[in-house]
Amino acid sequence: MGRKTGVARGCAVLLAVATLSTFALSRPQPVRADTKAELAAAQKKLTGLLQTITAQSQIVADLEDQASVLAGQVDQVQSQLSNTQAKINATEQSIRAANGQITQKQGLLDQRAWIAYEGGPGNGLDFILGSKSLSDLADRLEIINGAAKSDGDLIAQITNQRNQLKNQQKHLLSLKRDYDAAKKVLDQRNAALEAKLAAAKTVVLGLEKAKLSATGLIKKLKLKRVREIALQKLRIAQEAKRHQQGGGGGGTVAGHPFAVCPVDNPHGYSDSLGAPRFGGGYHLHAGNDIFAPAGTPIRATFSGVASNASNGIGGAAVIVTGADGFTYNAHLSGFGTLGSVGAGTVIGYVGNSGDAAGGPTHDHFEWHPRVIPSNPWVSPYGYSVVNGDAIDPYPYLNQVC
Repeated sequence: MGRKTGVARGCAVLLAVATLSTFALSRPQPVRADTKAELAAAQKKLTGLLQTITAQSQIVADLEDQASVLAGQVDQVQSQLSNTQAKINATEQSIRAANGQITQKQGLLDQRAWIAYEGGPGNGLDFILGSKSLSDLADRLEIINGAAKSDGDLIAQITNQRNQLKNQQKHLLSLKRDYDAAKKVLDQRNAALEAKLAAAKTVVLGLEKAKLSATGLIKKLKLKRVREIALQKLRIAQEAKRHQQGGGGGGTVAGHPFAVCPVDNPHGYSDSLGAPRFGGGYHLHAGNDIFAPAGTPIRATFSGVASNASNGIGGAAVIVTGADGFTYNAHLSGFGTLGSVGAGTVIGYVGNSGDAAGGPTHDHFEWHPRVIPSNPWVSPYGYSVVNGDAIDPYPYLNQVC
């Protein structure tokens, strides 16, 4: 019962997740045509995987039922073997006891024969002729006849016990033949049981592989869908802010300071310099948040020196200082290479440490140039510089991301 329930429960969980994924995919959020086609193909593959899991689950259940029947048969044969072995032991014990009795009685008979031989044939006659009266003669004849009868009884007992011993030995041989036959059946049943269990194991391994494949596909679909929706929401919010504030996005994009995007794909970001933040006390957002899955590599955007800049608000953080200024990356889940680095060197990994704990994983990215442009880019929130020297990195991220 528990075995089948566990298999069914595993399939139910995957089906539930698949249903949620389907629901998420069906929401009226616009995505690129190629993404829609890719998601549709992946969903079709997922459906096939779930059907495979269901079929394999039934195969496992059938094999386990067959194995249970064989296990019961093995148990019966083992009980039969145990009973037969007990009978063999009892018969062998009886044979040993019979041999002992025969040996004892044969020894007694041999002793009497030896006494008779030592006395000679005249000894009994002298015993009879030595009687003093008729009454004495009768007594002496009775003694002689009693001794002869006792010897005859002893011989008869020995003969009977030897016959019984032969029968017991035949019975023992029969029991041993039964035991050997049952043992052969047991070996066959054991081999069949092991084969069924091996077949079930093979199917289970295939089932687990299919489950892992389905789970991985579900995660991939959800991540891709979430990323698409998040990017669209960020772009929509960005445009709305610009219209509400009567501008934003103005100013000069001076130079090309970054050689590579700071966060590997997939990722999403928006222009959020100057947005209000309350973690660790009210302050203005001094950079752009680049959202990406946990563990996504974070890279140095230019050559320089990477150093640990961890703190309470930013959590695990890294500063990369180069010829034209420094970048600040916060909320990391781990560190990469520190010290001297080249453009593109992995310096950390996306996370949600510091005051971002429990929230979406991202790299809080700041750009602090040595020289602030004369007409820096203005964010949708109306800011071009925060905290004295942090300028809006958004237009520069657009150059490399």
